[in-house]
Amino acid sequence: MTNCIYHKKMMHENLENRVGSHRVTLRLPNSVSSILKKEADKRDLPLNALITKILFKNVSFDMQINALPAVTMFDFLFSRMIDKISDIDLEEIAKEGPDAVRKLFAIQGIEYKLDEITENHFVVMSKYCGWFSFTNTVKNDQYRLIFETQLGSKWLQFIVLYVTNILESLHIRIDSKTVHENVVIFSFSKKIII
Repeated sequence: MTNCIYHKKMMHENLENRVGSHRVTLRLPNSVSSILKKEADKRDLPLNALITKILFKNVSFDMQINALPAVTMFDFLFSRMIDKISDIDLEEIAKEGPDAVRKLFAIQGIEYKLDEITENHFVVMSKYCGWFSFTNTVKNDQYRLIFETQLGSKWLQFIVLYVTNILESLHIRIDSKTVHENVVIFSFSKKIII
């Protein structure tokens, strides 16, 4: 093991100990252990870090996404289905976004408010569902939510409608909505309209 890899692993283990961890002993079949070791080497991660990352992803996905019945499918099939939906139907489906998120949050015991939606819905959907890539910035109560998708213009249209409905359900006045090819940027201040 080279010094660089050794120091990287030691830094990760020290970080784990500082943020708190619990030692667990697992028995894994040799085939699974071999796959995990190869993947950890390929990603230049300690085996423990890879296992923790995989477990966190699966727990997050199950708790955040599969709290309600969900369907997983190939993105090209999904894109073709979305392309066949009329604009009016797309608008009607997007209007259901706030109710779906409220229901999901009620099951999880999460408050339906902007910061929670950002962290517990948009970030999770970005990481694990492939709906979009999501980044956001907050500076002096000025918010920028940036969504990017590779699933086509019709899906981008849905994202614009879906996010707009969620923000409006929070009584947020959107200052600007900018669409560039496969990216939409929402800008607003946290002032709530009444």
